[in-house]
Amino acid sequence: MDLILFFIVMILYMFITYHVIALKYTKSRAFSGFRAETRALLVAIHVWIVISNILLYFWLVWRDYNPPHIILRAAGILMFSSGLFIIFWGIHSLRKAVFVPENRVIVSGPFAFVRHPMYFGGITGAIGLALIAGSLLGLVYSFFLALVLSHISNAEEKDLEARFGMEYAGYKKKVPKLFPRAW
Repeated sequence: MDLILFFIVMILYMFITYHVIALKYTKSRAFSGFRAETRALLVAIHVWIVISNILLYFWLVWRDYNPPHIILRAAGILMFSSGLFIIFWGIHSLRKAVFVPENRVIVSGPFAFVRHPMYFGGITGAIGLALIAGSLLGLVYSFFLALVLSHISNAEEKDLEARFGMEYAGYKKKVPKLFPRAW
């Protein structure tokens, strides 16, 4: 398949599958209100969507590989590593809240800098990988990824506002959504 056609199909796949994730929030309004089995199924679908999109992205940048200048490659390695670190830091910070619900907004760790640090880490990592590979299609994909993750975060935030009320509204006023402030 032609690389440009594959890229277009991949972008459509990303839009469709990530919107399935957004539906989880727009339809439920209380993810925690589902039975444990249903929550486990929804999380499994969510994980499959993320992993399948990551694998497709790796394939795209591998196919669109254009050896970049060493400075771009170094910047890409730094961004990719930073993105992975932010994702795992966010997962670590959420671990207790997800498995031992305390019914509070998480405002520490990476959540002190952005409301959706794992999305920020994913976007940062995607840009970094595109720079490592010298992939223009990877950079364009990263832009669309940011748009899609912004849409999903809007759906998540409606759910969070319904669950946490004024506590989340105050947090939302203080902390940016996807990209940290440059201070």
